[in-house]
Amino acid sequence: MVRDVPKVFEYLRDPEDDPYLNLAISARAAFLVSRDRDLLDLMTGHDAESKQFRQRFRFLKVIKPLDFLNEVEKARERKQ
Repeated sequence: MVRDVPKVFEYLRDPEDDPYLNLAISARAAFLVSRDRDLLDLMTGHDAESKQFRQRFRFLKVIKPLDFLNEVEKARERKQ
């Protein structure tokens, strides 16, 4: 459980996404699963904000639910 999540990243494109991003960053999550286009664009956007996000938080990937399930399946197969 993460309490008092610090605001280490401000997403100007969609400030309502800030709490989710900052929680994932603080928890050092590997994935943030979402269908939200603004969040997903952080992974592919060519704007300065997206590039800065990818550079600063390399450990975190924002992915779609189906892509996450595929990642889980790949990890499970590697363990077998």
